[in-house]
Amino acid sequence: MECVIDTNVLVDYIILESELHEKARLNLEKVDKGLVPSVVVEELAHVLNNFKLSKNTINEKIGEVLDSYEVVGISEKEINNARQIILNEQQTTFKKFNDKLILSIAKEKDLPLLTFDGGLISECKTHGVKLFVHDDKTK
Repeated sequence: MECVIDTNVLVDYIILESELHEKARLNLEKVDKGLVPSVVVEELAHVLNNFKLSKNTINEKIGEVLDSYEVVGISEKEINNARQIILNEQQTTFKKFNDKLILSIAKEKDLPLLTFDGGLISECKTHGVKLFVHDDKTK
């Protein structure tokens, strides 16, 4: 199945000690074609750096993402969609702009989003974006 992949899934997959590592692994194994927004690659580098991984390890992990998935740029339309979502939501600020970009890409491409972010999961439901769901019980 094809889907858009959020940063947290990649982080949980890379960080073996993550509580969600196995869930990330199982979900990513079910992805036939994964699209990774360019903003996710930037976030991934930032988060892995915060985990104090070495430059070489971060470089290797980004390379693995590039080899495994298709990185997609962010169009002007998707940027404008993300801006509009933020303006329309009372409690949302531009601090969540990256999440809105990822949501907008999934919506524009009409693809499910693979994410473990509770807030983003709720937003998918609000904005009619399907979720990529793999049942942990089936292997």
